[in-house]
Amino acid sequence: MALRPVTAFRWTVLVLLALIVALQVRLWTGTAGMPGVERLEKSIARQRSENVVLLRRNEALAADVADLKSGREAVEERAREELGMTKPGEVFYQVIEPTAPAGAETPDS
Repeated sequence: MALRPVTAFRWTVLVLLALIVALQVRLWTGTAGMPGVERLEKSIARQRSENVVLLRRNEALAADVADLKSGREAVEERAREELGMTKPGEVFYQVIEPTAPAGAETPDS
């Protein structure tokens, strides 16, 4: 007993509709669907902003390296600030702020 052409057509349409519904459900709710795409887009935006920050830092470091390679002023400045070095004949003065005794109130209070 063979199926009539109308019945076969109906079954084909029904199967195709079921397939379309299944694919739509997977598209809108699956991990590889729209939620996954949104999650990846947010991750990409976060990574791009982090890359911009790191690029600026790298540019600043490259400028520091160029300064240190090209002139004495940058080397001298670093030696004074980081190592506390002075030139011959210079006098180094260190100013220390007074500290309040323990339990005393500060003027800001």
